[in-house]
Amino acid sequence: MTKTSLSLALMLALISSNSFAETADAFQHEAELGFLDSSENSDGLLNLNYSYYFEPVNQADVPYALAPFLNQYSTISARYAVTDYQDLYNIAGEYVFDSKFFIGGDYTRNTTEGITLFNSDDSSNFYGVNLGYYFTKQSKLTLAYLWNSDDVAEQYDGRYYSDENKYGLIKLDYQHYLPFESTSGLMLNGFILHSSFKNNSDYTFVLEPDDHISSRTSHSENSVTVLGVNADWYITDSWSVGGLYTHFNSDYDMDGINIITTPDTVVNDNYSFSDSNSNDTYSINTRYFWRFSNIFSAKASLEQTFVDSDSQTSFGIAINARF
Repeated sequence: MTKTSLSLALMLALISSNSFAETADAFQHEAELGFLDSSENSDGLLNLNYSYYFEPVNQADVPYALAPFLNQYSTISARYAVTDYQDLYNIAGEYVFDSKFFIGGDYTRNTTEGITLFNSDDSSNFYGVNLGYYFTKQSKLTLAYLWNSDDVAEQYDGRYYSDENKYGLIKLDYQHYLPFESTSGLMLNGFILHSSFKNNSDYTFVLEPDDHISSRTSHSENSVTVLGVNADWYITDSWSVGGLYTHFNSDYDMDGINIITTPDTVVNDNYSFSDSNSNDTYSINTRYFWRFSNIFSAKASLEQTFVDSDSQTSFGIAINARF
């Protein structure tokens, strides 16, 4: 049985099962252990989340997945995620004022094994801030900014390498939930983001036996703008189907110089490169949140993404605890 058919079978089993929970108790603690995989990545992602809400979150008569959003309470959270070659740690918090303005922040550390020039591990630190406003009990506007700045310098056996990276991302995001009478409701989301990545690198090494010195200096900049619209229809409080459309536009510029120095000559080679492209991405998904007790739930998701002529299937399963 393939991964896709296995995930679909699990989804259908959850949809056809009756919940053992007769009540939907309020909660302040939420912990979740999940696994995400796709047809393009055999490594998979193991994910562990914990959130604490400063006031009890009511999950009765609302989609279970949207209960934290609809209750609009201050929260703190922690996350750990791991693949075969990456580890991610994240802590975050958001404080909601009585006026329904909110402010938040987060810190993420990402470690990737053996990707630098001399095969050592690379770690990056990301910092984020956000602020926004809850217009109603079902709508939220968020402005977020994320940044990173990392410098790497290594020297080994006559070779020297330095790398400077600066990354910034700004995002404006609007979410709105429309409750229905016959079904649970519709969750709408629209966003625009712009990111910029700048890199400066130097690489110098000595060529034996003539002691020629070769060095390379480069500068590159990549900027990306993304527009996205997402809709999820909650047929019941447990089951949803949805779709996402995103438009990407990317611009890339690079320039540098190669220098070879010998006892008699110096050779300079300047180069430059520019490129831009855009594409549209479409995805459809279905998710199920099965509460089989007042504390524990099982979650499953299945998503198909289309980019130009390519497609990718992703699926996720998780165990969730709310208490």
